[in-house]
Amino acid sequence: MEKCVLQIKTGMYGEPFYAEGTWSEKKGLLTYKWTELHENERVASDFELICDAAGKQVTVIRGGDVSSKMIFEPGNRTKGTLNTMFGVIEVVIATEYINFPSALNETLEFSYTMDPDEGEPVKNVFSVKRLLQNAEG
Repeated sequence: MEKCVLQIKTGMYGEPFYAEGTWSEKKGLLTYKWTELHENERVASDFELICDAAGKQVTVIRGGDVSSKMIFEPGNRTKGTLNTMFGVIEVVIATEYINFPSALNETLEFSYTMDPDEGEPVKNVFSVKRLLQNAEG
């Protein structure tokens, strides 16, 4: 694991944010880890994102007040579970695409729609990029 600064973008937050974290690349798996604490949250959330380019999938594991494990895989509808203070929410994930990091573009980006068992589907684009220097501001 190598320490780094990550730039994370998601439609859930609007503006990109930066987090100190780690990344590693072993046996074809690229792993990012970071912790988030946003203004309205009481407890930080720990994230682990595992990118498997050969298997064409991304796994995101979250721990904290809300815990979850979700698998993103284009062409397959996958299932995920969010454990919240309001109970368990099961979701179906339809991944539109995954752009895996490469020598020309170090950003991992994926687009998906998450359809909960109750409520409206949520469409999102998520990306994470390891920065070679500290973020400004």
